[in-house]
Amino acid sequence: MIVCKTKEELKTRISLWKKEGKTIGFAPTMGYLHSGHISLIEQSKAKADKTIVSLFVNPTQFNDPEDYLKYPLDMEGDLKKCKEAGVDLVFIPTKEVVYPDGTPDLIMKQPALQKNLCGRTRPNHFEGVMLVVSKLFHLLNPDFAFFGLKDYQQFRIIEEMVHILDFPIQVIGVPTLRERDGLAMSSRNVRLTEKERENASLIPRMFTLAGKLLVGGEKNPKVFHEILADFLLSSPEVKIDYIESVDPHTLQEKLTLDGELVLAIAVFLGKTRLIDNQRFSKI
Repeated sequence: MIVCKTKEELKTRISLWKKEGKTIGFAPTMGYLHSGHISLIEQSKAKADKTIVSLFVNPTQFNDPEDYLKYPLDMEGDLKKCKEAGVDLVFIPTKEVVYPDGTPDLIMKQPALQKNLCGRTRPNHFEGVMLVVSKLFHLLNPDFAFFGLKDYQQFRIIEEMVHILDFPIQVIGVPTLRERDGLAMSSRNVRLTEKERENASLIPRMFTLAGKLLVGGEKNPKVFHEILADFLLSSPEVKIDYIESVDPHTLQEKLTLDGELVLAIAVFLGKTRLIDNQRFSKI
């Protein structure tokens, strides 16, 4: 496994692979890898000749400086997991390598896709995501890019960015991996206290309740969300950031619960913010 820390090392290796006609799969991560990240690697290895993983905690996508400073790190463990998973190259740049002139005076926006969900409650987050991902895409020139569907809004924004900017890249969404109790795997789960982790199990149980309500014929989003909110708030440990039902393609709020929809939530357990979503088809 090759480990690159500079743009020059990275470009040299990729240039060689491209000359050999190799296809490249890319899984961008912020490290502290878990089984969900490994599933991205597995998808890449099945699709591409070479697999690259980046480990970079991107400062421009954090609207809370404290959240950035507290993001969990385990570089040694991450490199070991990448090697065991069969990754061909790991890119571990510093902030100075990615942003040599400081934070660029460039703002990328997709107002329609950023209007709801995390775009409503995390200002400048997706601007930072698009900035770093576009830079990485230019550096790595991958054929395929893999993103977990746990952050469905991020997936759609990157997918649309690639379409708008004509990146020759296929963006592939990888299904969310879950713990035994159904909680979505996340690097943030490690921050939860034992009691908070116990209460986090309300999230997958809420999605089960949502499915039953939809099968039962509920069509009113307001009533639907109120029932789900009451269920989550049965624990005083839970604070709701948002509960929204949106169109899977446009991410606009559903006015009535019919057809395809993505039910997405963000909640706080203590100071830890967790996101999750589930896609439903209601006829």
